[in-house]
Amino acid sequence: MSENLKTIKELADELGITKQTVQYHIKNLPSKIRKKNSRGAILLTKEEQNFIKSRVNKQSDREQSDVILKS
Repeated sequence: MSENLKTIKELADELGITKQTVQYHIKNLPSKIRKKNSRGAILLTKEEQNFIKSRVNKQSDREQSDVILKS
């Protein structure tokens, strides 16, 4: 598979999050026809992966800030 394309599961595994979390963030991407592999799994472009990574990192940063503030 191309280095630039990843399935939802591959991205979720890389980020240590659930597939459902990746799917949630996909909803915030501009609507378009997505590529699929031979098994029918959605393939995410590098740009889509970077968008989701930035959203997950922002969410993680907020959660860490909340823990520090509560300490």
